[in-house]
Amino acid sequence: MIAAEQWYEYQKQYQQYGLDMRPEEERISQRERRKKEREAALARGMVLRLSGDHKVMFALIIAIAIVLMMVVVMVSYAAKVTYDINTIKAENDVIIGEIEDLDVQMLSSNTVIYIESQAKEKLGMKNPDNKHCVYLSTSETPEEGFADMLKAKAYN
Repeated sequence: MIAAEQWYEYQKQYQQYGLDMRPEEERISQRERRKKEREAALARGMVLRLSGDHKVMFALIIAIAIVLMMVVVMVSYAAKVTYDINTIKAENDVIIGEIEDLDVQMLSSNTVIYIESQAKEKLGMKNPDNKHCVYLSTSETPEEGFADMLKAKAYN
């Protein structure tokens, strides 16, 4: 056995190096005591103060929540922009189809057959008779010019 004085020295040495010589039951009772103190403070309506580590963790959780909310807002905005882009593309496809239809109508309306049919139907024009035809050769070219001669014959 160790003498009381040696036991005291032995315990003092372990305390210097940070070893806890208390039995496990005392630690549990200290935790329970702190828990009871917190419950009593809550019952009295007192606000509990957070320790430094808890403040850092709380701030970190709040920061993460804010970042996640920002991500949700950005994703929803991106979805809205994508929807708008798809809507505009669909409208552009419709307009491109209309342009192609108009190009086909324009090309078909530039033919001689179409122009002749429109002149006959809408304007009431007829094909000229033989007596209304004028044939020119290079030797019969009028001195004033062909357009002036036609104008003079048409209005006189």
